[in-house]
Amino acid sequence: MDRRAAKTTDRQSSEATGQVPKPFFPEFATVRVALEAGRIGVWSWDIATDAVTWSSNIESIVGLAPATFGGTFSFFANDIHDEDRARVLETINAAVRTGGPYEVRFRVAPRPNRAETWIEATGTVITEDGAPARMVGLCHDVTEKVKLQEELRGRAKQQEALAQLGERALLETDIERLLNDVVSTVAVTLPVDFVKVIELLPGGNDLLLRAGFGWQRDCIGSIVMTKEGDDYAKHILGAVVPVVTEDFANEKRFTVPQYLRNHCCVSGISTVITGQDGRAYGVLGVCTKTRRRFSVQDIAFLAAVANLAAGAIHRRQLEQRHELLIRELRHRSGNLFSQLLALLSQTARNSRNMAELMAKYQARVLALANAHRLITEAGWKSTSLAELLRVVLGPYLERTSAEGPDVDLDPDPTFSLSAALHELAANAIKYGSLSRPQGRLELKWSVARTRRGLTLTFDWVERNGPPARRPRRTGFGSRLIGLVIERQMNGEVHSSYTREGFSTRLIVPLAHERWPTEDSAVPSQVESA
Repeated sequence: MDRRAAKTTDRQSSEATGQVPKPFFPEFATVRVALEAGRIGVWSWDIATDAVTWSSNIESIVGLAPATFGGTFSFFANDIHDEDRARVLETINAAVRTGGPYEVRFRVAPRPNRAETWIEATGTVITEDGAPARMVGLCHDVTEKVKLQEELRGRAKQQEALAQLGERALLETDIERLLNDVVSTVAVTLPVDFVKVIELLPGGNDLLLRAGFGWQRDCIGSIVMTKEGDDYAKHILGAVVPVVTEDFANEKRFTVPQYLRNHCCVSGISTVITGQDGRAYGVLGVCTKTRRRFSVQDIAFLAAVANLAAGAIHRRQLEQRHELLIRELRHRSGNLFSQLLALLSQTARNSRNMAELMAKYQARVLALANAHRLITEAGWKSTSLAELLRVVLGPYLERTSAEGPDVDLDPDPTFSLSAALHELAANAIKYGSLSRPQGRLELKWSVARTRRGLTLTFDWVERNGPPARRPRRTGFGSRLIGLVIERQMNGEVHSSYTREGFSTRLIVPLAHERWPTEDSAVPSQVESA
């Protein structure tokens, strides 16, 4: 009995007994299950007829509907991503010419509602009579592998960028150059269309585009948001984690600022640049013109760059404070005794007896000492205006109302304002509203941009006190206020004497106390939120 007869007899015997025959080569079924589980397909290309056959699972691997494969090499070629097609065809042609192995990785053509798919194909050429006849091989879905490799490359690229920025931050003394390095490095590393470094200006309301990549030229150095009327600025500055937006057009948490709409921004990340004292220096952000879902690594990278920028800003501030301290010590040590002698001389000239002289002189020297204490205890850095008021008006805080933004003063304005406020307080205690139990003191201040730069406007208004009369001659206290505000600080003093009481307005130009800068130009306003 030959083999075919034996197979027929075995099959008939099985059918008679009701048993299902086992495959003649049972390992073939195992291999098929393994290939399907691993999303690996088998294909064959007949070079002469251009016919391509492949296993049925390949359609699902490349994202085609069942039974839609055209069965030709041209169909396969047209299903390759446009950007990869030429490279794949050249690799195939080279394998056919040389008879060598075929190995290539490519993307399939985009599919609706399907993520990008990467395929890795390998094959070999079979020759007949010395000529290439067929190519057979395997294809494998390597999308997850490619994503992992891209993520690892992206992380390595980001770590390298952070290391280079950190090195430059330690060596660079010009904060402007460093911020320009920051925005260009972030733009290339992520990559994105726009990068912004926004500074929160004194007063805590306006945000200045200090450095940027991709923005229109007139935006750099301009106010792009205001915290008072811009809920996007409030949202960013109040967030404890970076604010990520996948599509500004569908954003419900805040109103999209005009400058983002003008630049057709679609997606973005913004994170706060926070100093060591917890105060917000500003914002570091990126935007794209196309919709993008930022990865966790992208967000972490931007936050790390923001921390690096905060450290560089803080370090430069310390350097400038040290430089200021040296200059100030030289200056103060040279004229401190002169100031004390001048105070003594002028106070004695306006005192009626030794007791009055001692009281006035001690109070004025104490005011200078308190200002020195505020500055030195803070490490010779900026001093809060609210803290200065608490020191000057300590015994009368219950009778004082204060309203205004958080304003930090450099050492020079602190010294000058402390002297002026002491004289105003001394006059109110002796002659004004604080001389009566029902008297009150109203203090209001604001910060605005003027021709002279950022300017503090401070209103001192006395209520429920005796009527105020303009003195016949200017006393030393008034002359001292004029000296420190108008001469030393190039400011203005406007006083009013009415039946309701005394009031005065001090207009004081402020130094740029938050971020180090070499440019004292006044920023322009491009958006009023």
